[in-house]
Amino acid sequence: MGSNRYMLFFTPDLINEPITYRMVKDFDLMINILRAEIDDTGGRLMIAFEGSPQQIKSALKYLTDNKVQIKELNEYVHKDADRCTDCGMCVSVCPVSAFVVDRGTWKIIFNSDKCIACGMCIDACPPGAMKLGQ
Repeated sequence: MGSNRYMLFFTPDLINEPITYRMVKDFDLMINILRAEIDDTGGRLMIAFEGSPQQIKSALKYLTDNKVQIKELNEYVHKDADRCTDCGMCVSVCPVSAFVVDRGTWKIIFNSDKCIACGMCIDACPPGAMKLGQ
């Protein structure tokens, strides 16, 4: 059993298709939707698949055959402590509470194990202390 994270990109004509249902029913995958955005122009879904390599491979083939664009998320967020000003913007935007304020020092503590690499902290960080990397 392995677990992989992906960003799926949907065109407007695919938004109403039961794609996540098919991942569970047809490929017997355990899925975890980490983030979803849908509007008139399409959708983005950050998702983690857990299953055998063959199950995941078959599911990815199904997705590409149905014109879903896929990006494997194999990058992680890194905090540059020298650039960080501990302003707290990352704390306010992080959907999984990967950042906390140490009330004793007022420093921002980054818990990379909780991070889902959604990139919201990167966009919100005024001094550019947050970066994606491997």
